[in-house]
Amino acid sequence: MIVSPVSSIGNQQAVAMNIASGSGRKWLTALILSPGMIFASAYLLVWLSMNLWLNHNFKHHLKQIFTAETGQRYRIDIGSLRPEPNLNSLTLKQLELTPVGVAENQRASRSVFQIEELRIECADLSLFPFKPADELLTLRKVSRVILLNSVQ
Repeated sequence: MIVSPVSSIGNQQAVAMNIASGSGRKWLTALILSPGMIFASAYLLVWLSMNLWLNHNFKHHLKQIFTAETGQRYRIDIGSLRPEPNLNSLTLKQLELTPVGVAENQRASRSVFQIEELRIECADLSLFPFKPADELLTLRKVSRVILLNSVQ
């Protein structure tokens, strides 16, 4: 059996690598648990949840309110709804207003209104899931802004 002598330099390097990897994990843990990272992660979670809520519930409610506001003359199709990073305005993309209840021969003559992108100021957007009354007022406001922009 051959035993090679362990030099003190090799042993010191092994201990230094073990300490460095341990301190690296501690540093990474401290970074992840720092208040700045926790706040940024929480804000990102709120923003992403607002995107999901807007693209499902708010969009569905907006279609219903818009149909009621136009007296069931138009149907709206919305490509996407996105909150701005400050959660104080909405960006609606690929809006299409289609006349409802007209004969096929008249439908060809009536144009379909299209709006590529529309930005609308909405205060306290992050509170809408918790305040249905404010959501309803904003839905009506958004409907009116869409109608005004489709006429132009």
